Parts: sequence; structure tokens; C-alpha cells
Amino acid sequence: MPQQVMMTMFSLIEMIDEGKDYQKACMEIVHHRFRLAVESLGLNITAWPTYDAYYGLFDLEFWLKNNVSQEVLEYVKAHVHPLDIVFRLADEHGIVLLNGGGFAAPNWSARVSLANLHDEAYANIGRAVRAVATGYVREYEATKRAKS
Repeated sequence: MPQQVMMTMFSLIEMIDEGKDYQKACMEIVHHRFRLAVESLGLNITAWPTYDAYYGLFDLEFWLKNNVSQEVLEYVKAHVHPLDIVFRLADEHGIVLLNGGGFAAPNWSARVSLANLHDEAYANIGRAVRAVATGYVREYEATKRAKS
């Protein structure tokens, strides 16, 4: 099967790559993709030293709390289902991610693999996640205006 072939190739490379050049190149690729995704969200964060950058999480709860307000976060949690994030990404942007809750991550997160798409896809994913989050903020603002 393809996975077994790849695992065999990785094992062979590991045996002959004494300087770990292949491993270093792979790590740089996924860390670069992490930075592309983070920057496209308008965030200025760095990965912790032991982060492998193979999977990433877009944590909407964290983003709203730290970049918008607790009030908006409470509105979203009361009026939006956590799976709505991934459904909107698919429906509005053609991006299919999995909900982080299925991987022992926050329910208000979407999980992305940083290992299998072209670099530019990660900036697009980050922008799409930001657009979905901005949509929730606009919904909150419209509701608040309607009540006043």
C-alpha cells in the first residue's frame, strides 16, 4: 500500500541521512507553513520549541477572546454550534478541515495538517478561518444593532 511504501522510504532515508538534512528540510517546510497560516490570521505568535508543526489548530474561542471580546465569544458560544466552523469553511471557501474536538483539542477549533498541501494553501486557509470568525463578529454586531 502507498503508506507502507512511504514508511519504507522514510526508514531508508533515515538510515543513510547521517546529517539529518532531509529531516531538517521537512521540518523547515512545515514550520514555514505554520508561519504562513498564523500570519494570514493577523496574529504574531511563535511556535513553542518542541512543536512539531505536523498538525495545527485554529482555535476560534482563543482568537475571539484575545482579539475581539469576551462578550462576542459568549454570543458565539450561545448561538453557534462548534461544528459550524468546519461546515462554513467547506461551504463558503471549499476548505475541508476537521473539528479539533475529535482529537482532544478545543471544541471551537479546526484541525489542519501542515504536511500535505502547497505552501500557498495555508495562507488561504488562515484567511478563510479569519473570514468565518469575522462573520460571527458581524452576526453579533447585527443582533446587537437590532436590539437597540
